[in-house]
Amino acid sequence: PAKEKQLVIITKDKLVITDRVYFATGKATILPVSFGLLNQVASVLRNHPEIPMVTVEGHTDDKGSAKMNRKLSLARAKSVMAYLVHQGIDQNRLNAMGFGPDRPADTNKTEAGRANNRRVEFIIEHAVP
Repeated sequence: PAKEKQLVIITKDKLVITDRVYFATGKATILPVSFGLLNQVASVLRNHPEIPMVTVEGHTDDKGSAKMNRKLSLARAKSVMAYLVHQGIDQNRLNAMGFGPDRPADTNKTEAGRANNRRVEFIIEHAVP
């Protein structure tokens, strides 16, 4: 609905979210504060069947072991994917990947930078001609 603040922007290559997906610390449990955002992601996918496939990417900061963070980021991506499937999105349109600390969006030297690195991204996969 137009009255609702739009939290998802469709670009050529991704669904850009204007907020972040919040999880319980050290876990893949999505916090209720993120349900509205994820409901909008699901709505966008329902209303745009021309988007064939979205990869849900999980990312972490560099605190803790890289191996553990890769596992956590994948679990979080899968958790988001499961939420979207529960909202009626065909699981064949979704893929989950966890990158842990391997693809930082910001510095890991500051708390703000680490917070920016703890993120979920929605990458639109295009059919290769």
